[in-house]
Amino acid sequence: MRFLVVGLGHCGGKIANDFKRVAINRKGMIVDVCAINTDEADLETHRQIPSSNKLLIGTGKGAARNWREGFQATEQARTNIHELLSKLLMPDTDVIILTLGEGGGSGSGAAPLVSECVGELGRTSIAIATLPFEAESVKAKVNAAFGLDLLYRQEALKALICIDNDKITAHFPDKLLTEAYSEVNELIVGTFLDLINLAHMPSRADRIDQSELASIFEYAGFATLVNFKTPANLVENLSATLRHSWNGSLFAELDPTTATGALFGVQGPNHLFTTAQVDLMRRTFRELLAGGDAMVGIYPVERSRWASYVGILTGMEIPMKVKGLLESAKKEYAEHRDIVEERRKSKSAGLKFDLGFSERSSVIDKPATEDSRASGGASSPLPVRGSQTEREFERVMSLIQGLRGETFSLDELISHIRRELSIADEQLILHSIIELQDKGYLAEIERNKYKVI
Repeated sequence: MRFLVVGLGHCGGKIANDFKRVAINRKGMIVDVCAINTDEADLETHRQIPSSNKLLIGTGKGAARNWREGFQATEQARTNIHELLSKLLMPDTDVIILTLGEGGGSGSGAAPLVSECVGELGRTSIAIATLPFEAESVKAKVNAAFGLDLLYRQEALKALICIDNDKITAHFPDKLLTEAYSEVNELIVGTFLDLINLAHMPSRADRIDQSELASIFEYAGFATLVNFKTPANLVENLSATLRHSWNGSLFAELDPTTATGALFGVQGPNHLFTTAQVDLMRRTFRELLAGGDAMVGIYPVERSRWASYVGILTGMEIPMKVKGLLESAKKEYAEHRDIVEERRKSKSAGLKFDLGFSERSSVIDKPATEDSRASGGASSPLPVRGSQTEREFERVMSLIQGLRGETFSLDELISHIRRELSIADEQLILHSIIELQDKGYLAEIERNKYKVI
């Protein structure tokens, strides 16, 4: 089988680099890798990725941990990304994997557009994304929330696999953080490659072939990988082994009963695979995955001391970890915004220094310039929302949502909103545009040029 791994940003590049390093010693598979990043220095550290397969976007200085900067840099480099993917995609490429860390700027911002580029080339992709720690900054959580939402909506993206960083402490409490990150990458890559090995593993019973493995990634939704191994003498029956916690790994916890598709390979000594045991195992899959499509490979091994299974569950509902992340990002961002607004008001009020003079500098009192209006008016607070203003904003937001993918200059956008909604108040339109940009519905891809996302 042939895979293309596209590493996005710092974390994604490291995972892609490890995919290539580990896959070199695996037979029966070809892994092509590339990396896209806004940080030139970081891009150079991926030694397993050829220089010709590295694409620097943006300024080369990073994305300032801001998903919008990563998004805009990717939008501006779309032609170069198309060329890179076209060069690496082969007729026999079976699966395209996007790897990234949700929480920074490059990966969170780039992934949705790179997935879109894959779709424009007539292919589909899956993504492996790490989630930020619960104790990380509000900016990291907002980046992840926007990044996940935009990525999940992409039609070309099928399976979205999430790594729960908060589980790192429980799994590796005494390791150095850098070592723990390496262990996580090894687990991700190793589990995925073990899954691929199924398609090349011979069996005297039922086996998984390459076409079955490739087809499992077509079920849209969240996905998880499972990899469990135990001494064979501890296994009383296979169904009990399969019921062992599927959420004990570093992958975000999911409800397996919501899976649309599942593929499992079970390996162990011959005596475990009686007809009764295998039948019970199949019934277990049918019970747990009611309405789902379960493909099972049986791999008896003579005199094996181990019993193990590896598999993938796809097409599942949103993980509780992701739901919690979205709620946390929304709550913490609101608190952060209130604090920033309070500081702004405090600064506007000055230092309360007064010698009794009534004159003020014209510089302080001068009205906002056209240039400050065009730059987004970030220094002017949004108007206090009344019911009428709230209704007008909702009308603007509804109109913008119907324009996804289109690009406008600021003046074109104002004119379009005024014409379609008959809103005469230009200040209200401007404030609505600012808030829609803040909420992630608009991205300023160039100065005074916006894309609806």
